[in-house]
Amino acid sequence: MKELKRIFNNINKRDFSLYLFFSILLIVTLVSLGKFKFTQARYESATTANVGPNLAFFIVDVTNTSGQIKLDGIVPRAEPYLFTFQVSNYTSTKHANVDLTYSIEIITTTNMHLNYRIFKGNNMTQNEIDSDTITTDDDGVYYRHLVIDGASVMNYANNVTDTYTLWVEYPTTNMGYPDAFAGVIELVDIKINAEQVV
Repeated sequence: MKELKRIFNNINKRDFSLYLFFSILLIVTLVSLGKFKFTQARYESATTANVGPNLAFFIVDVTNTSGQIKLDGIVPRAEPYLFTFQVSNYTSTKHANVDLTYSIEIITTTNMHLNYRIFKGNNMTQNEIDSDTITTDDDGVYYRHLVIDGASVMNYANNVTDTYTLWVEYPTTNMGYPDAFAGVIELVDIKINAEQVV
């Protein structure tokens, strides 16, 4: 105990107070920076990275399935936003036992002034959309319906995966209205309707 008292008495109280103050200030600064969101860096990394499909659909039976992409944090720009989704006739444990064909319906909200195209495979010139209509529900909410009829036939004897790119353009003509679309989210619902080929 005497040894401990001697050690504390030898510590320069002024220097100790300064070290303690700066240590606490450093910790508070680091914690604050960790909680601070660097939005531009997050935006850049989220919009320039392209790592595999955003959605994957597995149609091993005659079925309807759907998935959703949430378009939040997008801003008007010259380059389109690209989202990919895949449709496969197999999973790691199951395989379709009949030939299947499927159609794709994409339903979007109309909260933002966006333009859409859908491309199949690596062909980024042929827009696959067969119809583009706007409907209203009972509450007066507008929805946009993009349909691809008979998108593909999947032979049951082969493992088939079709890759699609959803091309979303947010025209730069909307740049002058930052407050009008701040915090607005556009939802994209993708529905796959698989049927047996007869």
